[in-house]
Amino acid sequence: TDIMITHHPSGSRRVVWWILTAGFLVAASLSPSSAQIQQDIQVTIKDFSFNTTQMPLQLHTDTFIYIKNLDEVRHDFGSQMFLHTLTHIEADGVVAYGKGLEGAYIDPGKEAVIHLVLDKPGRFQFECSIHKDMKGEILLLTVDAV
Repeated sequence: TDIMITHHPSGSRRVVWWILTAGFLVAASLSPSSAQIQQDIQVTIKDFSFNTTQMPLQLHTDTFIYIKNLDEVRHDFGSQMFLHTLTHIEADGVVAYGKGLEGAYIDPGKEAVIHLVLDKPGRFQFECSIHKDMKGEILLLTVDAV
């Protein structure tokens, strides 16, 4: 279809502009968005403890776990949640990708990023295999579970 804009006196250009703008916004909201939703989890290791900061998480969404080791010793960040989920782990320029990953060793002062998409709600526990008393968890609840 052709769009014809004619000039009418007394502010009709503004009306046409608003109609075209509204039409564009409606069309944009109906078309799939190219912007991806991402959810972040921050984990800081300090004084042989995991300190986790997270917002409410959603299923089937790109999830990034940012881990920073502020201790003066190496720690591990491992979890059963990585074993059956396609996982991407990057630390110190080394990348591991696939299913069956157990976690990442993080040297003092270093960081790691773990990317995955969770498809089941639950409590996902993680631990340091080097220091067995270090444990934490990530909570992924659906709206129905709240």
